[in-house]
Amino acid sequence: QALALPARLALMVQVLRAVQHAHIHLVIHRDLKPSNVMVDRNGQVKLLDFGIAKLLAGDGSEAAVSTLWQGRAMTPHYAAPEQIAGGQVGTAADIYACGALLFELITGRRAHQPKRDT
Repeated sequence: QALALPARLALMVQVLRAVQHAHIHLVIHRDLKPSNVMVDRNGQVKLLDFGIAKLLAGDGSEAAVSTLWQGRAMTPHYAAPEQIAGGQVGTAADIYACGALLFELITGRRAHQPKRDT
């Protein structure tokens, strides 16, 4: 049974708080997508799969992190343009993915379809 919009938005707020917590601790997730968001039986959101996460520089500098797309290091439907292009990836890439998640949560469809599906 589908959740009502207010309940879906409440879950998204939890996702955003979890991402904020990661960013405060200088961690960029880099692969936020529906299958990496778990809701436990108490309705608490847990972010999964930090397998391709990156640490920012100690000073929080986003420019210190460069990622090269090698194979399946991301999910293109939720990846920021700079991440797909293999450029510098910072906290903004996670925020972009959150926007894509929110769009899908509200509309039931993906925000965009990348040209190549990997």
